[in-house]
This record gives sequence, C-alpha cells and structure tokens, in this order.
Amino acid sequence: MDEYDSLTEAVFLVLPKTSGTSKAKGKGKDRSSETNDHFKLDGFQQLQDVNEPWEATELRHALFNKTWDEISSRIENVMLNMNTIVLSAIYHFVDSAYTQTAIRAIMPIQELPAGLIFAGINVPDHDLLFQQIARILSSPTPPTNESAPAVAIKEQSNNHVVILQSKDCVNLKAALKSMIEQFLGLGIAGAVNPLEGGMRLQNHDMIVLERWYRSVCDLREEHEKRPTLVLIIQDFESFDQDTLQDFITICSNYQDRIPFVFIMGLATSIDALHQGLPKSVLSLLQTRKFQMQQSSECLTAIIEDLFIHANAGLMVGPLPLKQLIDQFMHYNFSVGGFVANLKYVVMHHFYANPLSILCDRSLSADSKVLNLLGKGHFDHIRMLPSFQRYVESKVKSDPQAAEMLLLDDGFLTLHVPDLVQGLQEYHRSFSLVFDFLWFLQSRFSLSVLKKSKRALYFMALEGALTESSNITLLLSLVRKMNSNDMMLFMEDCVQFFKNSPRCSPKNSLQQENTMDRELVILQSIRDRMAALLDVVSEDSVTSSSEVEDNDEQQQEQGGRMGSIATDRSTSTFVKKRKLFSVKAEETESRQTRIAKKTRETARLPKGALGAYTVLVTEIDDFIARLFRTYLACHSSIPLNEIFYYSQVAIQQKAFLPQPRASIQTALGQPELYLNCDCCHPPAGSARSSNLADMVLPTQHDTCILYKLYVECGRMINMYDWFTAFGMILERDIGSNQTGNAGGDAEDESSSKKKRGRGKSKVDRAAKASHEKNIELDQKEVQARFISGVAELQFMGFIKPTNRKTDHVQRLTWGNI
Repeated sequence: MDEYDSLTEAVFLVLPKTSGTSKAKGKGKDRSSETNDHFKLDGFQQLQDVNEPWEATELRHALFNKTWDEISSRIENVMLNMNTIVLSAIYHFVDSAYTQTAIRAIMPIQELPAGLIFAGINVPDHDLLFQQIARILSSPTPPTNESAPAVAIKEQSNNHVVILQSKDCVNLKAALKSMIEQFLGLGIAGAVNPLEGGMRLQNHDMIVLERWYRSVCDLREEHEKRPTLVLIIQDFESFDQDTLQDFITICSNYQDRIPFVFIMGLATSIDALHQGLPKSVLSLLQTRKFQMQQSSECLTAIIEDLFIHANAGLMVGPLPLKQLIDQFMHYNFSVGGFVANLKYVVMHHFYANPLSILCDRSLSADSKVLNLLGKGHFDHIRMLPSFQRYVESKVKSDPQAAEMLLLDDGFLTLHVPDLVQGLQEYHRSFSLVFDFLWFLQSRFSLSVLKKSKRALYFMALEGALTESSNITLLLSLVRKMNSNDMMLFMEDCVQFFKNSPRCSPKNSLQQENTMDRELVILQSIRDRMAALLDVVSEDSVTSSSEVEDNDEQQQEQGGRMGSIATDRSTSTFVKKRKLFSVKAEETESRQTRIAKKTRETARLPKGALGAYTVLVTEIDDFIARLFRTYLACHSSIPLNEIFYYSQVAIQQKAFLPQPRASIQTALGQPELYLNCDCCHPPAGSARSSNLADMVLPTQHDTCILYKLYVECGRMINMYDWFTAFGMILERDIGSNQTGNAGGDAEDESSSKKKRGRGKSKVDRAAKASHEKNIELDQKEVQARFISGVAELQFMGFIKPTNRKTDHVQRLTWGNI
C-alpha cells in the first residue's frame, strides 16, 4: 500500500500581483482587487445565479454584521438582566465582607468569606458568566435593574478581581504564581512591584503579594475604603483537591494582612464542596449560596426577546428552531452552543440567499437597495410560495395588478417595500397579541393552561396555535366569568393595551395602526358593559336585599333585624363599587355553592340578562378574532421567506454529523480518502464500475475485513472470516509469484541434475528455512486479522457474544 502522502501535503495560495501599467495588467489589477475584496468580506461571494453586482454582495455582508451585532448584544443583555438580582447580591456580599469588624473581632478565628455560585452543569458556558461577575465586582457601583431591589452602598468599592482556572493551577506553586501575577498585572499607578529591585523574591511567594497590597493601601486616603482582593475559582470540581486545600489554608493565614474573598463556581451541588474539602478547611470558610438562573430559563428569555417580540432582523422558521432547541435540550444545555448555532443560521441566510438584501427593517420606497435588484432577483421573488399565493389571491379582486406583478419588474419593485412593511406590521401586532395571550393564560390557575412561552411560540410558528385546545379552553373560561370578574377583566384588558407602546396616543388619524382600532373597540365594549351594570346595580339593590333577607329568615328567626342591616350595608357597598367585588361577609356566610350562584344571578334581571349575554358573546368574538387574525402562521404573509430562515437540511448537516456514514464510506471506498494507487482497480478491470463491491488484496486490512463483514449475517463465524481474509491475502502473494514461476522451475531442475537423487545438508537446511518462513507468514496473517477485527469492534461494528464463543455479533446494517 502506498504511503498516505495526501494527509501531509501542503497547499499554497498565491495571490496575483496588484501592480501593472498596461491594459492587460490593468485587468489583472481589477481581478486581484476583486480577490482581495473577497477576503475582506469574510468569504462572501457574488451569487452567479442572479448575476449579482458587487455592491449587493457588500450589502449582504454589511447586513450580516449589523444583524449579528444586534443579536449578540441583545443576548448578552438578556443574560445580564436575567442574573441582575443575583449579581447585585454578590456585589453586596463582597462589599460588606469586611465591614463588620466588631462582630468579626469576637471570633477567635476569622473565616474567609466565600460565595458559592451554582451556575449549572454546562461548564463551558461559565466563561461568559464569570467574566461578567469579574467586570461587575471591579466596577465602583453595583448593577442596577428595575426589577432588582436597590442595594445601599455607603461608598464606592474598589475590588481587585482575578479568575483562577484549574488548567492554570495544576499544583500549589502554579496556583500562587497565577494569582500573584494577575494581581500585580492590574497596572495600579504608583504601586510598588516587589519583584523589581530590592530583595530577590520568587514570583509565587505570598510576601510579594503582601508588599504589593501594602503599597496599594498607602496610596489611598485615610477615609477611603481598603480594597478587597477577590479570588474567583471558576471550576471548583476540576481543581486538584490537595492543591485547593493548601491554597485556602495559606490565604487564611494571610487574612489579617490581606482581605481575601473567595467566589467559587459549582456545577453540581454543595456536596461537591463537602466531598472535596475536609472539615479543617471548611471551618476556615464563611459560605453563602447564590443560585444563578437555569440555562433553560435563559433560552426562553432569549427566544422571547429575539423572536417573539420581533427585535431581531432575522427570524427562524419552525423546523430550524426545533433543531436548535432539540440540540440544546438533548445534548448539552449550552446557551453558548445555541448562540453558535444561531450565528451559523444568520451567516448562511445572508451568505446564500440573494434576497437577503431586502432583510432590512428600514426598507422603504426611497431605499437604494431597490436599484440593486436585477432580473434574477425578480425571478427569485416570483418563485417564492408566499408570493405565488399572494398573486393568486389578487386574481379575482384585481386581475390586472396580478398580471403586472408577474410581468412588470418596475411594478413589482414598487410593491416590494409595501409587502416588507406589511410583514413588519405583522411582527409588531403578533408580539402584542401574543403577550395578551400570555396575560390571559396567567389569569387562570388551571394546570392544563400552563404552557411556556417557548411552547406557545413554536405552536404559532407551525400554525397550530389559533386552532389549539388551549385557546378554546381560555375562551370558555372567559365566557363563564360572573359580572364582577368580567368587569374587572375588561378593565385589565383595556389597561394592558394602553400600556403597550403599540397603542400610544397618535397625533392624527393617519398615524393610527390596527392595534389602536382594536383598543377603541375594546373600550366601547367596556363602556357599554359598565353602563349596563350601573343600571342593573340601581335596580337590583332592593331585589338583592330581599333575596338575602328571605334566606336569613329561614335560617335564623331570632337575628333577622341584624342580618337585614348587614345585607343593606353590603348592597350599598356593591352599589358604590358598581358590582366590581363582593363583600367578604357574604362569601363567608353559610351558603352552598348553588345558593351563591343563585344569589349572584339574582342581581341581573331577566331584561338585562339578555343584554349582558350579548356583551359576553361580543367579548368572546373579539378575543377569538384577535387570536385568529394576529396569531396566524407567518407562512400566510407575502415575502416571509426573506425574513424567515427555513433551510433545516443544511443546518442538520452542519451540526448533526453522521460519523457512521463517513466511516462506512471510508471502509467501503478507501480511494475516496487515500491518495494511493493500490486501492484503485487494475487497468482494464471488468468490475471497475462497481469498485465498492470489489475486495482488493492491496487494500487496507480493515477495509478487506469490512467488505467481508457486509456479506455476513447476524452471527459471524470467526474461523470462516479468518479463512476468507487469508485467501484474499494469498491472491497478492500468488500474483507476485506468478512472474517468477518460470525462472524458479528452471533453477530447480538444474539443481536437481547437479545434486542427483541424494539430498545434502544444505538442501535440508533450505527446506527447514522455507517451512519456517511459511509459518511466520501465517502468524503475520493472524496478527493482521486480529488487529483489523479489534478496529471494527472499536468502531462499533461487532461485539462478542456468549451464545457462541467462536462467533461475533453484527451490529450495523444498511451498507452505504
């Protein structure tokens, strides 16, 4: 077999020169500048199927960078906002670690403050989290957020923070050296470096850190707070336990001179801390737990911010989004992996889609992007399924416009901005109505309705949300509300839409959007229901009190006058609140559930009950129409393919590799991977067209065994397999000996004539040597067979079985 030269061959890329004076050289200069531009645009190339101009390629590259910068910044903000409350608590813990001097002086041994951060099981995602913690602890002010409680800080903190990882702390010397070098490398102006001049000290000696800290404190005013040295142990479970024990003990001994604070990252539970450190070391730590947000909650928040609220420039279709979520849930629970996969989706959309130049939310009729559209772009637009459905819908209403959309490129150019703006309007309305659905679901405590935002959004992408049983059950619960709860519900709904930025007051009627008109309809229903209940409350005070008086008279004859007074006061309260609530004394009375419902419906006379039922039906129709109209599937909107990525096959090929297919292809057709001549069929072979089925003795031993393996059944006899393998190897030996057969026969006949019939000692020695060589050859075949079988077992093709000791079991089927 030839050597594997293809695995080590070098590849050299020679770029053309950019200088030149003649016309020919000028053309070469343009070509080289185009090549340089290709590398300048991160591999973005001109799409030849649409004859794309170079300006459009630059625009796609610019839109990719803009979109991804916005997405990455939003993801980072989401991750920071998710943990703002915990980060504020960590900041306050570090800031107040050495402020309680009076309490700490009573203790005979000062304990090291240690914060235990439970960040989740995915350790690679901890890099970004602990970098944020280090940046926040180094800042003079704590993180702020509207939902986070305000933490009072008496004065600005000045913490010095270093991060220690297990890969840099293989032993105690390396750990101390890494800590001291990071602290001394902070670059504090005026601080003395003990390693420069003076007494020669080792860079892992704690005296170096003590002198440096003393020089830092001397530079501060007397009223200023002493700085705190924060040690972040990022991956506690990966540290050598003996090294960590000695490191904590040394820092505890220097605590009276250097204020240390430990921040330890735990991936599992607090049991790892108790199992890794003995009691003597644990007694030196004053621990406090901090629980970070779970990765699944972070993923839901990212999807909500990027896609549900339509803040991202690019949306993801149902199948690619399912692929991203499944890979997150079933493989690693890694938010970083989800972000990396999402970046590939964004890159591929702008890299291979010529219509991605229209993926701009600020696209208008005056945009210069429309001038870059060519014949190929218009053909791609007309081939979009959503655009074809849009044209078909216009055939009956406006056949002339439908014809011009298919034939006139200029007319289509004028309609593209309107269609893109319609898609933007759909996103904004979808976001508001989706939040209203979540608001409606949160009003009921049924476990059947407890679906996450991520699940609801995925149902909306698939087009199954509007007809789902979840919405049907919600509407039935709304219809079953009593008058008080219904009125409160209407007030909350009106307030919800008013608080949305989509329904802010407009200066003119032309600026009103669809949500403004829906708010007007909702307010009209609310006002009519309030007027009806006002009239009913005026007429039902007497009837309500009479019903309650009769109930009290039947139950208790002696206390009739007191109950009448209580009921009248309750009716007066209901009249003032317009039936918004029920008196607590009424709900706590000794009444059955049926009596309560009877008393509630007694407030609505028969004449008003019909009007109230009409209003309830109108509310039900209004909410159903909202969901049916604004939560419709995105595939019904024209040109949705421009903003929605749906190439799931390419995504699966990139992030779900199939190693079995590659291994089987390499074993069945090694010539596709190896640059050698021995794997190719001989010249003039009749079976050269079906090389995958040919078993050549010059191929690799594992390839030969695999081709014999695919011809076997479920159980493989090892002796038969070995015999077939040896017979194939004998072909190569036989072919090599065929050419020398004639010469060997002549030499043998001449030697027989010379020696006669007798055998000399030399002939006997030669025969013994030949037999020995044959025996060595068989041992070599056996060794090669065992090695190949071991490789197949390692790759998972076979396994030993106890049913037959001289057999192995086949594990794979379906030859590629």
